[in-house]
Amino acid sequence: MKFLVTGGTGFIGARVVVNLWERKIPVVVADLNLNIEWTRQIALLKHQKDTVRLAEIQQQIDQTTFINLDVSNTEQVNEVFVKFKDITHIIHLAYLMSAEVEADHHRGASVNMLGMINMFDMVVNHKLSRLIFASSETIYGANHSAYGDENYAVKEEDYCSLDDHFYTYGVMKMLNEFTAQKYIKNKGASIAAMRPPIVYGDGRMRGSVLWACEFATNPALGKKAKLPFSKDARDCWIYVDDVAEQFVRLALKEKLNHFAYNNGGHSVTAEELMQTVQLIVPDAEYEFDESVSRTALIDRCDSSRLEEEIGFVPRSLEEGVRTQIEEARNRQLQINY
Repeated sequence: MKFLVTGGTGFIGARVVVNLWERKIPVVVADLNLNIEWTRQIALLKHQKDTVRLAEIQQQIDQTTFINLDVSNTEQVNEVFVKFKDITHIIHLAYLMSAEVEADHHRGASVNMLGMINMFDMVVNHKLSRLIFASSETIYGANHSAYGDENYAVKEEDYCSLDDHFYTYGVMKMLNEFTAQKYIKNKGASIAAMRPPIVYGDGRMRGSVLWACEFATNPALGKKAKLPFSKDARDCWIYVDDVAEQFVRLALKEKLNHFAYNNGGHSVTAEELMQTVQLIVPDAEYEFDESVSRTALIDRCDSSRLEEEIGFVPRSLEEGVRTQIEEARNRQLQINY
């Protein structure tokens, strides 16, 4: 067994790689802009108090191959599988986020559409065991009101029209899912998609949702957090390490019962989110932007399908926020040292 993780040194990708190292599963880490030291640092900080485990993780790091890869370049993608004939699984996370897509639609389509099809082709051409890719809650549109009841948790079979969408990114994810199911039906590929909501944690370095890091990391380091929406804005939040665990478990499961899965998470208002931060950092300072009533995302999603499929329930919001704060502080201590 060997995994290829694309976008493997990004925000979620690095955590997936660390998860595979912890399981002693060989991995090829591919990214257009490799940040090897960042990925290594996540793993070593996590296990710094256990010298035996630390040595095991270091051994995994030393045995890992890191490669620069543009997933939209079909020739480059093919070369990876010529060189590493023993790859059996792909977790595909290489994707341009919303702001990047809107800034350059040509590049966005190249990476997000052609890059995805290149991965689908690799599953078929090399008879891989499984491809798991990141879809998104944005496929459900930009407003929870499309589903009627504000307390309704959106399920995988729910659908909204293009009129209810805001993000080109979300519509691209819809087409990814549609195309994937063609490969499953017509070519027998083993492919599944997960639809994360807001993924929070320490270490986001780019994208239009840096606030999903700063809301807790800033107070942890004595800085003010600014959330660009109202205190009453409701969203669904899940911790990054839990998303990584979900990706790996779904990839490893021998037989899957479905194609698409909501990752789930905790539905809270922005005010409730910051109150959770204050439980851990009582003097946390923050502010909201009351001129923006809500985010362009759904408010709640049902995760019972995924929980039943892989037997994993994400940690509580408080536990996730606490873990993020501790990680941010430990990283700062290391920098200062």
